[in-house]
Amino acid sequence: MMPTLKVASWPWLLRHEVRLQWRGMSGARLWLVGLFGGLLWLAAHAAAWGLLRGLDMVSLPSAATILFGAGTWLIITLMFSQAIILSVSALFDRGDLDLLLSSPLSPRTVFTIRGLGIAVNCITIYFLMVTPFAHVGVFTGQAKLLAIYPAIISIGLLVASLGMMLTLTLVRLIGARRARVAAQLIGALVGAAIFLMSQIQNMLGRQTRDHIMATMKHAAEPGGVLAADSFIWFPFRAFLGEPIPLLSVIVLGAGGFLLVTHLTYKRFLSGTQESVTGSANKQAGPPATIASHFQRGRGSFARTVLVKEWRLIWRDPQLIAQTFLQMLYLLPLVFLVFRNSDAVGYVVPGAILLASTLAGSLAWITVAAEDAPELIGCAPVSLSRIRRLKVLAALIPVWLFVSPILFFLLTKNMAWAAIFLFCLAGCTISAGVIQIWYPRTGDRKNMKKRAQGSMLINLVEGFSAFGWSGAAYTAMQWPSPWAWLALVALSFALLGPAGAWLLGKSRREQGVLV
Repeated sequence: MMPTLKVASWPWLLRHEVRLQWRGMSGARLWLVGLFGGLLWLAAHAAAWGLLRGLDMVSLPSAATILFGAGTWLIITLMFSQAIILSVSALFDRGDLDLLLSSPLSPRTVFTIRGLGIAVNCITIYFLMVTPFAHVGVFTGQAKLLAIYPAIISIGLLVASLGMMLTLTLVRLIGARRARVAAQLIGALVGAAIFLMSQIQNMLGRQTRDHIMATMKHAAEPGGVLAADSFIWFPFRAFLGEPIPLLSVIVLGAGGFLLVTHLTYKRFLSGTQESVTGSANKQAGPPATIASHFQRGRGSFARTVLVKEWRLIWRDPQLIAQTFLQMLYLLPLVFLVFRNSDAVGYVVPGAILLASTLAGSLAWITVAAEDAPELIGCAPVSLSRIRRLKVLAALIPVWLFVSPILFFLLTKNMAWAAIFLFCLAGCTISAGVIQIWYPRTGDRKNMKKRAQGSMLINLVEGFSAFGWSGAAYTAMQWPSPWAWLALVALSFALLGPAGAWLLGKSRREQGVLV
C-alpha cells in the first residue's frame, strides 16, 4: 500500500511529476511494463553475479577502465538527450504551470521539483541496469560498488540541470517559440549522434580512420588525455567507489543542480510567461497580417497548400525531431556512396527503404493528421486536389534530401541513376497514396502510436517499402541471371497501394478524411 504523503509537500509533488510520465498507459499495460521490467531487473542480477564472480571491478586493467568509461559516457549522453526533451515538455507542453504558479507554493519549489522529476525520469532505466552490480557486489566482497547509488543519482541531477539550463538559455537568446524547436532538434541530434558515431568507419576514408585510431591510441597511453587515470573517466570510477571521483561527481551533480535551480528559477518564470503569451499572440494574430497572407496566396492555390503544410510541421518541434532523426539515418548511406562506388548496390536499396519510411511518416502527418478536416471539407476546391497537394508537401522534402545520391549516380552510371530515380519515385508516391486510399484520422501529437492501428495496413506499407527496395537491389544486379527477380519485387511493391485501395474502400465511402 502506498504511503500517504502530505499534500503540497515536495515528495507529494515529486510523485505527481513521475506519475505524469505514465499517464498515457492503461492499467493493464502498466502491469505488463512492471512485470517485464521486474524480470529484466532479476536477469540483470544474474548477469552481474556471473560477471563479478570472476572479475574484480574495483581493480580493473587500464583497457577495461577505458572501455567501461566510454560506455558510461554513452549512458550520460543518452540521459542528456532525454533531459533536453523532458525540459521542453516541462516548460512548454504540459500546460499546468500557470495553475502551479498561481498556487501558494513557492515558484522556486515548483521549479526544483520539476527538475527532480526530470532527473528521476532520466535515470530510471539506467538505475535498474546498474544497481544490480551494487547488490551483487555486497555478496562478492566488492562493497565499494554501493557507490553506484550516489553516483547515478548525482549524474541524473547533473544532466537534468544541464538540460533545463540549455532550454532556458535558448528561451533567453531566441525566444520561447524558437527555443522550443531548437531544443527538440538538439535533443534529437544528441541522441542520433551515437548512431552516427557507430557509423563513422563508413563515413570516413581508410586513411582518416587509421589516423584517428592512432591518435586515440596515443592519447590512451599513461599520462595521456584518455589514460585510465584521467579525470575523463571519473564518472565510471565513481561507480567503482574511488573516493576522489565519487566526491567530484556528487559535488558536481548535487551542487550543479542546486546552483542552477537557485540562479535560473526567475528565468524559468519569465520563459513560462513568454511561452503562454506567445502562444496566445500566435493564435490571435493581427487580422491585417492574416489578410495579407491570403492576398499573397491569390492565383497560387498549390503554393498556399504546400506552404501551409510545411509551416504546420515546422511549428511542431516534436514532429521535427522525429522526422529529422529519420533523415539522419540516411547520412551514413550518403557518405558511403560518395566514398565507395562498389557499395552502391547495397546503399541504394537502403536509401529507398528509408525514403519510403520517411515519406510514409510525413504523408501521415499531412493527410491523416489534419487539424481542421471539417474546414478542408467545406473548402470550394476539389478534395482530391487538396489531398494530392498534401502528399506532394510530404514528398518534396524527401526528394530533396536524397537528391545528392541521384546526382552522384548520374556521374557514375546512368542505368543506376535511372533505377534509383524510378524506385525512389515509386516508393514515395506509393507511401503517399496509401494514406489517401486507406484514409485514417489521427493526432500528430501521437505520431509514435500511428503504427498501433490495423495490422493489415501496416503489412501493406511494409510490403510496399521492402518491395521497392528489393526491386532496386535486384535491378542493379543486371546482367546477372537473378535480375529478373526485380519483377517479383516490383509486384510486391505494387501490392501495397493495391491492398490499400481494396482495404480502404469502405472507409472512403464513409467519408473518412472528409
